[in-house]
Order: sequence, then structure tokens, then C-alpha cells
Amino acid sequence: MLILMTSPDALLRNGVPDPQLISVLTKANAAGNPVGIISNHGEPSWFKGAFGSSGVQFLQSRGRQSGDIVSQNAKNFGLNPFDVLVLASKDEDVQMGKNGHALLIAAGWSGDKQVEALGIRIEGAAQFQEIVELIAGWSGQWWFSGKALHYDVRALSDLSGYGKSVSQQDFAQRLTNTVKNGGSRLNALLAVTARSLLMDGADSVDGLVWGVYPSSNSDNDDTDTLCDFTHRLRTTVSRVRFSKRGEPLFIRHTASPKRSAGGGGNRTDPTGQVLTIHLNPFYKQSSRLVGKNVIVIDDCTTYGVSFGVAAAFLKKAGAATVTGVALGKFGNQLRQYEIDILTDPYAPVSAGSFSVVTSGSLTGSTNAISQQVLRSLIP
Repeated sequence: MLILMTSPDALLRNGVPDPQLISVLTKANAAGNPVGIISNHGEPSWFKGAFGSSGVQFLQSRGRQSGDIVSQNAKNFGLNPFDVLVLASKDEDVQMGKNGHALLIAAGWSGDKQVEALGIRIEGAAQFQEIVELIAGWSGQWWFSGKALHYDVRALSDLSGYGKSVSQQDFAQRLTNTVKNGGSRLNALLAVTARSLLMDGADSVDGLVWGVYPSSNSDNDDTDTLCDFTHRLRTTVSRVRFSKRGEPLFIRHTASPKRSAGGGGNRTDPTGQVLTIHLNPFYKQSSRLVGKNVIVIDDCTTYGVSFGVAAAFLKKAGAATVTGVALGKFGNQLRQYEIDILTDPYAPVSAGSFSVVTSGSLTGSTNAISQQVLRSLIP
């Protein structure tokens, strides 16, 4: 079950109710997903004519921006706030959704700056319908969840059976195409990833910092496809943003052998990664990472080297927690690493200035329901 919430203004196109949006909400309610139209003000004159006896409710809730209306209704139906989807067209909708810990969807016809900043954006009723159907039909758990000594690892889907001809490099290109093409598939990918993070409670974490693990030849300009995806994702999940657009968390100071192409010899050895990245000095100013909780996004993982290396640099910089999120995971060879960085993590590290304390298999729990999700979203 999913609860849908929005405001009267979100349903208006050129000043009148959009019959297609009305139809989406009416059908969702008929399918067993409660729908509420929420406002600080009284019921609009067009409401009964639009919804009739459909069961869609109008709820006047003064001060709805607090988000209490979200948590209250979730509790009434025996659900959680991450089971609530809020279609936003104005700042009050955004605040209601974020403070209520709901999944936020931006109405693309809104000119509100707060709404335009949201990562998941629909342009009409058809895209809204697709997201509603996807979220209502998917439980949202990660395919894989594991805990290393100093960091956690999450993966949205298992790609081991994606196809013998599909490599990590192939998958990364397919992800790039999905994000660049935008539209329904990008919205769906963002929605399922955001919901998994909401289920983890990521939106309630104080001092949250988002970062992307850099590609082997990153330009460090924070404009590549995965960076764009991550910035979209954080605006959907976080109430407070501690990541500055244009300032990547990591700097790739030297190109590294492409891990996805099998380069660099032993792919379980973190040395090639430790020696070619460091933290962006921007985050050294004012101790921006000290005590912070960091989420690092990577497109996919096989051995988990990127998350072990990222956690080592972030631990040295004083981060409180690190969670690595991979959109896809290949095989059953995921490893955990305890790496000590012995010099400044904001500058290149030389050989002999770090040590691999321990390295071994990383086990965790899996959820078979989520296994096929990413494969269906990234053709």
C-alpha cells in the first residue's frame, strides 16, 4: 500500500483541475492506495466536482509544513512515512514531504524554485502514473546489505545474471544512457533508490554529506552522469544539504587502470586506488567532514575496493559514518577493507604512506524481491 498526498495547487493546470491528474489519483485510491489532498486552507470549490464519491479525501491541516500530517496518516494506515508519496508544486508541499520523511516528486509545471530543485520530476499525469505503479508494487529493500568494520555497503540489485556479455563497463554505459535520456526510467531509478535510502533512515541523519566515487579518468568537475544522478538523489532524500554542487568529494589526481576493463592486475588490491585519489581540499576548510555521515555512490561493484578506499580517506578526515551505495553488484566476491591512511587525506598519498590492515570477505543479507528491479530499469 502507498499513501499519496498533494495540494490543490498541484492539480491545477492553467488555473483549472487537470482531468488526467485527477484520474491518476482516483485510480490509485480505487486500487487501495489512500489519497489525500492537503491544504492549510478550506476545501476548494472544484473538489467535489472533480473527485465526487471516489473516496479521495480533502484534509485541511494548518501548519502542514511541519510534516505531522504525513506521519499521522502513515500511522493511521499502519504504514511508515517512506510509504507516503508527495507530489509537490510549491514550497509548502516540499516542506511537508521532507519534514514528514516522505518520497517527494516534483510537478514539472510548477515554477517554484524549491520544487525545481528536487531530483525526481514529472512533466505530466502519465509519468506520475508510472511512478505510482512502480512504488506501490515494490517493497523497496536493498538487494544486498552488509556491514564492514568502519563502513556499510548497500547494493540496489544483483547483476550477476545480467548476461555473460555484460561487463561492469557495459553496465556503466547503460546507466549513463538512462540518466542522460531522463524521463520515466530515470525517475523510476531515482524513486527506487531514494525509497531504499528512506527506509534506511538516511533523511533523518544529521550532518549528511553526499559523494561520488570518481571514475578511473574523472575530470573532477562534478558534471558526469553519476554526479548528476547523486545530486538529484540527495535533493529527494535529504532535508539538509551539506554537499556543494561543483565541489566533488573526491579528486582523481592521476588516472587509474580501468577496473571494469580488467586493468591493474589484482582487482582486489586497493593500492592503485589509494595512490590515485584524495579528498577534495574544499572539505578540509572549517573541518567540513569532521563528525559527518557520508554516503558514497558508485555505479556498480564487484570486489568493493572503491568503498573500502573511500572509507579509509573519510575515516582519516574524521567522518562519523560511511555508507557505500552501489546501484548494481556483480558476483559473490565482495570484500571488506580496513586501510589506514598515514598522511593528509586531502593530498596525494605516496607508496608507504598507507597500510592495508585487514582484508576479507564481506557477507550480508539479500532480498530476492529487489533482485530484478535495476535490470528492468536499465535496458
